[in-house]
Amino acid sequence: MAQIPVGVYAISRPNEQLITVLDNELPTMAMALPPTGQPGEQEWVVEEQPNGNVTLRNLRNMGYLGVDDDPQVNLPVLGLGKQWEWALYQSAMPFAFHIVVPGGPIDGTELALDFSLLRIYPPRLALRPLDVNNPWQAWRFQFHE
Repeated sequence: MAQIPVGVYAISRPNEQLITVLDNELPTMAMALPPTGQPGEQEWVVEEQPNGNVTLRNLRNMGYLGVDDDPQVNLPVLGLGKQWEWALYQSAMPFAFHIVVPGGPIDGTELALDFSLLRIYPPRLALRPLDVNNPWQAWRFQFHE
């Protein structure tokens, strides 16, 4: 069962950088940007799955946040035309969760949605080793009506 209600959310880091997709054509890069003011680019529909995982579907292009290959460290996260599931792990902060690849460790480590190590602008998102003790790796879900 999802730990947050199904609905539309802005998903951000504590520094107010929101998960963003700028293109309507899928697949497209997922990145983190300050508020853009463009409807749907930074709004995500959280949909609960029967197994307790969630999907994150972009309101603008209807793509799913996910990866286009077998999960591995540093793999880019994209807006995809196919469904991709995530597990949400509650962090120490309210309404903040680690967004994690479900199914347990991959090559000995759990993988979570995080900033890519590429130092480019805009910052890209990628799968990185999960660090539940790092509050900066958690994402805040802010409900939109």
